[in-house]
Amino acid sequence: MKIKSIIALLLLSSTTVMAQETKPVSLQVEARADYQRINIDGKKIKEGSGFKGNVVNIILKGDISPKFSYAFRNRLNGINKDYNFFNSTDWLYLKYKPNKNVSLIAGKYIVLVAGYELLPAPIDCYFLSEFCYNFPCYQWGLVGEFTTNSGNDVFSAQICQSPYQKVYENKAGKAAEMYAYNVSWNGRHGFWEPFWSVNMSEYAPHKFINYISLGNKFNLADNLQLELDYWNRAASGQGFIGKDCSVIGQVSYQPTEKLNVFAKASYEVNHAGTDADVAVVDGTELTRVGGGVEYYPLKEKNVRIHGYYSYSFGKNANPAGVVQDKMSELNIGVTWRGKVL
Repeated sequence: MKIKSIIALLLLSSTTVMAQETKPVSLQVEARADYQRINIDGKKIKEGSGFKGNVVNIILKGDISPKFSYAFRNRLNGINKDYNFFNSTDWLYLKYKPNKNVSLIAGKYIVLVAGYELLPAPIDCYFLSEFCYNFPCYQWGLVGEFTTNSGNDVFSAQICQSPYQKVYENKAGKAAEMYAYNVSWNGRHGFWEPFWSVNMSEYAPHKFINYISLGNKFNLADNLQLELDYWNRAASGQGFIGKDCSVIGQVSYQPTEKLNVFAKASYEVNHAGTDADVAVVDGTELTRVGGGVEYYPLKEKNVRIHGYYSYSFGKNANPAGVVQDKMSELNIGVTWRGKVL
């Protein structure tokens, strides 16, 4: 499906909905372009350096009725790469909310593995941990949500396609039916915003890897935040705690309304002695540190200029992994967002 056809279809559908005053719709376009330089052990990686178009998104949201709503986000730059419309779709779901406490979601949705590093959209991501680069975080499935009367806590249960199904199919050379089961808690209590989950994902048919995912955000002041994530991964035949895990921390400070300064570090290790973890493979021990700045020249914050630098060191036992020993990354870019409807 060509990009022009998709845009025309979205404009036609949104115009039709706009004609019905009781069914509002929102259509947005956003894009990001970067200049990037990547070096590994002092050698420039040409494939990862230079001016790059990063992300182009179309976002469509609307209400079908007071109890039904929908949302759709598609990365147009993903279509040419995958030749598959749905592969380039981050989320496409229908939400049913019969009352203020209960919601049911069906469609393609974010996999409910907790942690604040996994939350931002790809257009808002800078340098990540190796786990995040190898975790396909949007999958088809069903979600049930319960929100407390205060609105401070949301409990969710999800069944969806396993994030590792395609990895297994490519490796095994055959189709498979694999699932993931997730339970999460998202809350806000004073300055503390927990985002925790327990997760079971099939990495091969009837073989599961389990996660304990603990994301924590601390609002230390109106302009100062601390995010701490811990992911523990374990499967049958390995030690449960600490053998295979990731720890990520980020501090963000806003000296003015237009400026955000951040520093971030991650440590990942897998000494489990099994092949169950296909995101951070056995034998890996990596550290990544860096920092950056975001500047918003407009009050509406629909234009963002960013710059960051990161350096990683240690061992990645996956030769095709993203984060490598003695890798430095410098990136400067601009993001813009526009509302069509």
